Amino acid sequence: MKQILQTTRLYLREVEESDLDFLTALHRDPDVMRYIGPPRSRKSVQERIEKIRQGYIDFPGRGIWMACELSNDNPIGWGCLKDLDGSELIEIGYRLAKEAWGKGYATEIARTLVEYGFTDYGLDKIVGVTTPDNIGSQKVLEKAGLIRRGSARFYNSDVFYYELLKEEWLAKQRALQRH
Repeated sequence: MKQILQTTRLYLREVEESDLDFLTALHRDPDVMRYIGPPRSRKSVQERIEKIRQGYIDFPGRGIWMACELSNDNPIGWGCLKDLDGSELIEIGYRLAKEAWGKGYATEIARTLVEYGFTDYGLDKIVGVTTPDNIGSQKVLEKAGLIRRGSARFYNSDVFYYELLKEEWLAKQRALQRH
């Protein structure tokens, strides 16, 4: 197991073949997939795991990582820093099991990925997208510091487009240190 990042209550690690059952259940849950698309089959999830694992080789330092509780190693979902729908933009993302909703985990993951993206991975810009009716995800992106810049079309959907520039993030960090 290769751990990538740690937050206050979670750690992010590489996806493993043994995550198939959890990820299949996650992607079959209609509430989890409500804003994303139709539930996915076990076979499609297994194929996705293979692509994710290849991505660790092709794009070191980027990818989709399992989010697990520090206290018991239980997976609660995943977080990602990856290309936005095949573009050159790097997006932040997250998907959590229903049992993990409402606990601040998505915000914790997003903030940690923003910091990692700017300080360790060397990005100059991080983006995020969400459907207009996914208020929860919009709040997470905003709490992570991303700013809604308008609307766009990604993943065959009309989405709200969020962005955070490294210099904006650094200015916020300096302001927080002064207080």
